[in-house]
Amino acid sequence: MTTIHHFADIHWHVPPTDPADLDLDTEAPADGPGRKFLAQGEGGFWTQMVRIPANFAAPSHAHNHAEVFMVTAGSCTFNGEVMQPLDTVVEADEPYSFTAGPDGVQFLVVRGNKAAFIAK
Repeated sequence: MTTIHHFADIHWHVPPTDPADLDLDTEAPADGPGRKFLAQGEGGFWTQMVRIPANFAAPSHAHNHAEVFMVTAGSCTFNGEVMQPLDTVVEADEPYSFTAGPDGVQFLVVRGNKAAFIAK
């Protein structure tokens, strides 16, 4: 079955550190971190778009499933290396951190399974 996720119809929610705190009903402020869940298991994919404000530093963490992380707008420094739009990294079970650039960063995450956030 084909499922179309209309990006404009999905609001930005605040990405929690603890998944138990997930609140999909409250919209994230325009100047803060936000996430939009897109595919959530359809066709075996979990996808999300994430936006992070300027100079925000994400703590070191890992996920228990592989992910493709692709910058779509802005920039970030990922494990010490600068990433620009369309730069992509693949991570699995490896700790990483990133800091959003001066204009913030927006990135797409694609996974083959629902992944846990593991602080490192």
